[in-house]
Amino acid sequence: MEIKKEEETKEIDDTATAAVAEEKMKLSVDEVIEKYVGSFGLSQLLQVVLVSFSWVFDSQNTLVTIFTDAQPSGWRCKTSAINASLSSSWCMNDTAGGGGNEGQLSGHVFGLAAGSWEWIGGNSATTIAEWDLICHRKFLAAIPTSLFFIGSILGCTFYGRLADAWLGRKKTLLLACILTTITTFFTSLSPNVWIYSFLRFGNGFARSGNGICSIVLSMEVVGNKWRGQVGQYGFFFYTAGLLSLLSLHILLEPIGVPLVVESPRWLLVRGRNKEALEVLRKLARWNRKKLPDNIDLIIPSQATTGSECDKNTIGDENENIWTTRWAAKRMIIVMLFGFGVGFVYFGIQLNTENLNFNLYLTVIINALMEIPAIVIGGILLSFTNRRLLSSLSAISAGVLCILCIIFTTASSKNTSSSNWPQLTIEAIGFMASSITFDVLNIYCVELFPTNVRNFAVSMSRASLMLGASLSPLLVAVGRLSPSLSFIVFGALSIVSGTLSVWLPETRNAPLYETLKQQEEEEEEKHRRLRQPTMV
Repeated sequence: MEIKKEEETKEIDDTATAAVAEEKMKLSVDEVIEKYVGSFGLSQLLQVVLVSFSWVFDSQNTLVTIFTDAQPSGWRCKTSAINASLSSSWCMNDTAGGGGNEGQLSGHVFGLAAGSWEWIGGNSATTIAEWDLICHRKFLAAIPTSLFFIGSILGCTFYGRLADAWLGRKKTLLLACILTTITTFFTSLSPNVWIYSFLRFGNGFARSGNGICSIVLSMEVVGNKWRGQVGQYGFFFYTAGLLSLLSLHILLEPIGVPLVVESPRWLLVRGRNKEALEVLRKLARWNRKKLPDNIDLIIPSQATTGSECDKNTIGDENENIWTTRWAAKRMIIVMLFGFGVGFVYFGIQLNTENLNFNLYLTVIINALMEIPAIVIGGILLSFTNRRLLSSLSAISAGVLCILCIIFTTASSKNTSSSNWPQLTIEAIGFMASSITFDVLNIYCVELFPTNVRNFAVSMSRASLMLGASLSPLLVAVGRLSPSLSFIVFGALSIVSGTLSVWLPETRNAPLYETLKQQEEEEEEKHRRLRQPTMV
C-alpha cells in the first residue's frame, strides 16, 4: 500500500511539474524586446538601414524641383534676329550678363518676338525654359510643386489607413516604393507642363507612404531608450538623397523592402499572435539570442482584465482617433504644429533662390546642415524631453529667420556680392527647423498607440505637406520682397513652437497598443502623480 501511495504521489508531482512547465509566460512586446530580443542589436540595425533607404528617394522626389523648376540662369538676344525694331545696342544694354536673376529675367523679354531671343544654357535647363513659363504663363511654374505636396496630403491619408487596417507597415511601404519608382520614371517623360503637373501630383501621392511606414517600422522593433535615436537615423538617408543616383532608386527601393520584417506590434493588434512571436524570434536569432518556448504575447490591459480575443483584431474595431476625445484633441494640436513646421522646413529650402548667393552652393550647404541637425537632435533626444526640444528648436528657427531680414536689407544695396552672414544665419535657422521636423515625426509615433499609429503619423505628415504646398506661394512673393518671406517663416515657426506645450511628454514612456489601453494607463499614471506622498 505504501509503495502504491508513493507511486501516486510521484505521478501527482510529475503532473504538477509538467503543468508548470507548460504554463505560458504572458508578456507584452515591450517586455519580450527588453528581456530576450535585445533593446537594439544587429537585427534592429539591419531593419532600420533597409527601411531608411526609402528616405533617400523621398528627398530626391521632394527637393528635385529646386533645380528642375528654378529660374533659368538668363537669356540673350539672337544676333541673327536683330532688326530695325531691336538694335544691337539695346541687346547689349538690356539683356542678362551673368549677374543676379533679377537682371537676367527682367520684363524686357516680354515684348520680344518669338525666335529673337534664347535661354542661356538651352531650353532643357529647367521647366521654365522648356515650356516658356514666363509673362502671362509665369504662375504655371508654381503649380507642379504645389500639386506635388497636395498629392502628398491625400497620399498620407490613404497610406495611413492602409498600413493600420489592412496591409500592415511592410507591404504598404513596398507598395509606396513601387509606385514612387513608376511615377518618377514617367514624370521625366512629361511633354508639357500640364502632364508634368499631373505626374508630380501622382508622384507626391506615391512617395508619401515612404516616410510614414519607414519611421514606424524602425521605432516599433526597438527598446524604449533607443526610439529617439533610431527615429533620427532615417534622416541621414534623407540627406544623402540629394547626392544619390537615380539608378539606386530603381535597384534598392523595391528590392530592399522585402527583406524587412513586419512590425510585431501591428501583427499582435491584428490578432496574429503567432506571426508576431515568430518575428520576435527572428530578431532575437539575428542578435544571437533566443526566446523561451513558453512565451505568449499579450496586450498589458488584457492581462489585467483576463479577456481573450478570438477575433481578427484585438480591442474595439470601431475605435479611432476622431471618436476618442483625448486622441482627437492631441491629433489636432499635432497637425497644427505640423502645418507650421512643414511650411517653414520646406519653405526655407525652396526660398534659397531668393538669397543673394549661388543657388547650387546654397542647396549643398543646406543639405549638409541636415547632418549636424541629425547628430545634435539624436544626442538631445537621449536625455531631453520631446516637448521641450520640439518647442525650443521651432522657436529658435523662427528667431533666426527674422534675423535674416537685417542682412536681406543690407544685401539689397550690393546685389553683386555674396552675402555670407545672411547665408550663415539662414543655414543655422534651417538646421533648427530640421531638428523640429525630425523630432515631430518621432514625437508623433510615441503619442499614439499601435492600432492607430500609422494613421496618426499620416495625419501629421499630411499637415506637413499642406504647409509645404503653400510655401511655394510665399517663395514667389519673396522674389519681390525677400524680407516678407523671412518675416512669415519666422512668425509661423515661433507660433508653432508654442503649441507643443499642450502635448504630453513621451520620453521613456511605453508604446501602447490600443487607444483604450493608452487612455487607461495614462489616467492611472496621472492619478498616481496627483496622490500626495506619505511620509
